Amino acid sequence: MLHVGELGFAVEYRHVGEERGPSVHVFGEVEGREEEILRFDCFDRTPHYHYGFSYISEPQTLIDTAAVGDPLEWACERIGTRLPALLERAKAGHLAAACDPDALRDVAAELLARGRALAA
Repeated sequence: MLHVGELGFAVEYRHVGEERGPSVHVFGEVEGREEEILRFDCFDRTPHYHYGFSYISEPQTLIDTAAVGDPLEWACERIGTRLPALLERAKAGHLAAACDPDALRDVAAELLARGRALAA
């Protein structure tokens, strides 16, 4: 697990049915409990992401690979450059203050490297 302020980040390689690929997780405290705030499933067939995965009933959002290219690279870029806005959307905006831009770029680069190594 990697940490930036009050946020935790992890990447793992998952097999879900016929899907497979790296998943990038963002964790933090929401209403007094540690929650999975965002999850990017960078799967081979249907890459997608979830807002407030463990506490909001929201549908997955598809990642259009024709528009964005590599879903893992795209997800890590979002973490490195857009995380405060994503936290707001996931109803965890109170954690945006923990988003040091330099530290987020560093953690995003590390998540990308780890995700690529897992997928190799």
